[in-house]
Amino acid sequence: MTWQKEGWDRLMMLLEENECLLADGFDQSLVGVTQGVNPVAIYDVNLMVNHLVAQHEMTEEDAVEHLEFNVVGAYVGEKTPMYVALDFNRLGSHVKDYESQVPSD
Repeated sequence: MTWQKEGWDRLMMLLEENECLLADGFDQSLVGVTQGVNPVAIYDVNLMVNHLVAQHEMTEEDAVEHLEFNVVGAYVGEKTPMYVALDFNRLGSHVKDYESQVPSD
């Protein structure tokens, strides 16, 4: 068994043991599990966008919009997955600019 397979099997075991909810159709974007009293699955939103663009023939803009409204924005209880952007070169195109919403002094 390769170390990647062992790591994947361990991750899936941890997610199952902690009754973590998973985002349907995005296994390839699953990157980890949080630590602490309420472990949840962690997904890379950039990998999710790439998957939608490649597999569902969406534009990047349509993929981001789909994720925001149907996946990332959905709260399904305390085990709702966490979504992070790990590709900092693409961060600006996938994450809302919250700095512009902060009142200035």
